[in-house]
Amino acid sequence: MVKTKEEYFKEWSDKLSISITDIEKDFNNFLTEENEVHKDLSADERTSRALNRTALHYKRLLKTPATGFEGVIIGVGDCVDMVAKQRLAAITLFKTSPQEAVTNGITDENGVPLDTKEKWGEKINPNFGKPLPEHNYIRNLYGIAIKKKVKDDKPKLFTMTLTGAKAEDETIPTFAPVRFMANDNIKLSTENCYVLRQSTFTKFDIDKTLILPEFGELIKSVLKDSFVELKNLTAYHTANKDNFNRLVITEGDVSSLNLEPTAFGSRIMTIDDEALALENIEGADGITCWLSNRINIDFAEGSKVIVVGKTNQGKKKDELGLPTEELGNVSINVYGVYALPQYKIAIPKVEEITEE
Repeated sequence: MVKTKEEYFKEWSDKLSISITDIEKDFNNFLTEENEVHKDLSADERTSRALNRTALHYKRLLKTPATGFEGVIIGVGDCVDMVAKQRLAAITLFKTSPQEAVTNGITDENGVPLDTKEKWGEKINPNFGKPLPEHNYIRNLYGIAIKKKVKDDKPKLFTMTLTGAKAEDETIPTFAPVRFMANDNIKLSTENCYVLRQSTFTKFDIDKTLILPEFGELIKSVLKDSFVELKNLTAYHTANKDNFNRLVITEGDVSSLNLEPTAFGSRIMTIDDEALALENIEGADGITCWLSNRINIDFAEGSKVIVVGKTNQGKKKDELGLPTEELGNVSINVYGVYALPQYKIAIPKVEEITEE
């Protein structure tokens, strides 16, 4: 029995973790070309050629080392330019002491910053002594996913480092069912965590046909050992502050939400432990959470949320606003936030005032 194109689309979507919508777009693009180039062929023949070209296109993807995954992204880290500080230091040194900069291989004779890293681990750095790129962006992602080609694979945490243009993307969807392709770093992946690298074909397609558990339940079941109670957050930070890649997952009640951006562009959310507040309303301050513009806020104060991010701790400030030597409270740089549906307070609607 001959398969319909819809059956082919479903089969390719399952194998490659690409949404049927995207496959249909590719097919329609090929069909448009066929209609323009092969007007002498019948409509059925042009459709057949478009379907075959779509199949060849996706056959190429199957030959790459990239693997299909499906799941949910729970956190998106900041986009960091890995050479910004090095470039600035090199340019500054050349301005103040050009001979030192050139002699030590920090810049060339024209003040262009050079790569000073001879090795990456045990490997020779092929770019050593060459001009640094203008930018070298990276961004870390965190999520829960299964590998499609592994039968009965169980959901597990995944981490992925994006680079270049993919790292600059500020529209990566969080807390939505997604399909994507990536390279599994088998040497680093474990029984409980996939360590993934981007591939040429990495793209996060929202697919609402994917059947996933409620995200709060999914996180608590898969990442239960990674949860840190609010009352233990300071102890957690103290124990993990030297780990640049530390990741914290916690839960709290939103006691305040200020969506007016600070001077640094972040918004501020404060979360508390509802049970502890009930026992002692004059107790410790809540946990400050810094929210970037990419974090979607679809809930109001009073909601219970799961927060995914990185802990930080600065210094307390004196009456003049200057930092002291005393450590301040631990805060969270938020990578993702999810309001638990059963405890979610809707954002009040603002009624427009019209003049009569």
